[in-house]
Amino acid sequence: MSVRYVAVTWNRQKRIYDLFLAGGVLGSLLLFAGLTFAVHPDATAESALIRGLGLTAFLLLHVILVIGPLARLDSRFLPLLYNRRHLGVTTGLLALGHAAFSVFQYHALGNVNPLVSLLTSNLEVESLTGFPFEWAGLAALVILVLLAATSHDYWLSVLTPPAWKRLHMAAYLAYLLLVAHVGLGILQDERHWLYAVALGMGVALVGGLHVAAALRETKRDREPGVAGDWIDVCGIDEIEESRARVAVVAGERVAVFRHEGRLSCVSNVCKHQNGPLGEGRIIDGCITCPWHGYQYRPETGASPPPFNDSIPTFNLRVAGERVEVYRYPNPPGTYVEPVHAGAFTGGLPPAPTPSSMAVGAGGGPPTDFYVGYHPNAPPSVTRFTRAAVVTMLLLSGAVITAFALAQRTFASAAFDYGHDTVLEGTIRSHPYPMLEVERPGEGQESLRRYLLAAPGKHGAHALIDGLAGRRARLTGPVARRGNLTLLEIGIATPLADSASGVRSVSPRDLGTFALEGEIADSKCYLGVMNPGQGKAHRGCAARCLSGGLTPLFVVRGVDGAPLELILVNQRNEPVDLASKWAGRPVRLQGRVLVDGDLRILQVDPASVRPIS
Repeated sequence: MSVRYVAVTWNRQKRIYDLFLAGGVLGSLLLFAGLTFAVHPDATAESALIRGLGLTAFLLLHVILVIGPLARLDSRFLPLLYNRRHLGVTTGLLALGHAAFSVFQYHALGNVNPLVSLLTSNLEVESLTGFPFEWAGLAALVILVLLAATSHDYWLSVLTPPAWKRLHMAAYLAYLLLVAHVGLGILQDERHWLYAVALGMGVALVGGLHVAAALRETKRDREPGVAGDWIDVCGIDEIEESRARVAVVAGERVAVFRHEGRLSCVSNVCKHQNGPLGEGRIIDGCITCPWHGYQYRPETGASPPPFNDSIPTFNLRVAGERVEVYRYPNPPGTYVEPVHAGAFTGGLPPAPTPSSMAVGAGGGPPTDFYVGYHPNAPPSVTRFTRAAVVTMLLLSGAVITAFALAQRTFASAAFDYGHDTVLEGTIRSHPYPMLEVERPGEGQESLRRYLLAAPGKHGAHALIDGLAGRRARLTGPVARRGNLTLLEIGIATPLADSASGVRSVSPRDLGTFALEGEIADSKCYLGVMNPGQGKAHRGCAARCLSGGLTPLFVVRGVDGAPLELILVNQRNEPVDLASKWAGRPVRLQGRVLVDGDLRILQVDPASVRPIS
């Protein structure tokens, strides 16, 4: 409300509040990551961090959206409402971290711009379950970051309170977008019933509290059915000293204040953030808003100097023992002579102290009063606020624990990041780059095949150019899952040509099959990223496959265990299915061949069909 920009000052209450907030966020991330690695030791740190950041941000948004209706239903939640913007900024930062790590993990280091990949890797808009959940998440992120960036009162002053309020109502749109982001994203991969139930309960909680608060407010907004311009709002004795009685006049809430035996009527809406002035009290001769402490003179509706905010005033009169208000407001800042309310026998009200500034319970007229910025909260407020914060932390911890333990998409796969393996063997480039390493034995059974990849989301063709059919020493980290192994080439050194002595054996033909499964990229699937398949990984699979990595078709065997087949076309050449089918459940038909320790699937690309 200042006529000039003044930086927000910190006080003891803010520091304690933010200490709880920072501790809660850090504890949430550590708890989720710790439980994830305890149950799934092969999970990658990037995946745990992405999920932990997203879950924490989503939980905080729930807290933000329920504080408002809780404060309307019980005024003891007002101290939390005062500091709600701190939660909003934290939520925006967490969401930004979640998005940044996700874009880098799934879309960077490929053959197109990461943002282009984000928007184009999944174009399955004709299917509800296949719809690109990333679009909803990106839209929600833009809103949350914008709200966090404009949360300071400086922007409220620049944009004007009505425009600022409308802008920040977009938090509800962001929430709906995030519900879609979660429902169309992680819930499509993690099919545990807990995820769907928890999401439904969260939506029901937010919606239910808002409906309950709206019904309560609707009852308060019933205007007296009296004809004429003067509206009977209450009896004189119904107004406590230095407090107000809220009523509806001509569709607008007004607050009739009683102070030192005189009555004044002003709009109930604070110019700062539409706070309920009628739930405040008069301190130092000024109406003080219970939300953030903004003040107005009761007779003029104007803020005391040096501030220049003002609210509309209303004419009123006393008819017998009843107070009547004229239905038409005066312009903001208009002086209205206070009306005598009868003999004032209480003397001057005592100056407010921390012990007498507590918020009342039950949502009705409070017996005490407390503004959140006050450095020393009364014991009753401190106890309730601490209990509320601890309860929220415990509930959040329970949700995080349940979500972490319910994860099922992590596989038994590993990637030796930071630890190089040295292998010597023969380079093969057809149909995909691989290294054949001889083992004791004869024929094809004496070979161990290693699929090859370049750093990032790229195939190894460029790194083995000129080495096909020759022996070489390759150095780099190894990824493994099941009977498949992949080496990410760091150094490729040609060796002197020498005969391997391996007798060529034709692949064994197992026949033609109709199969259902998912097209995955070999690098992520084998452990470089874990989980390395599913809808959340679809964009990464598209980038990896379009970058030349070996494609795999993953099906379930008769025992339920996954079987991986290397995809080629009917001429045993590389097949390009990345642009349309990467990461999608599909049905296809092809011939299965067994070539040593590898299974090959010769597929007709035209036979691929989506599974709805």
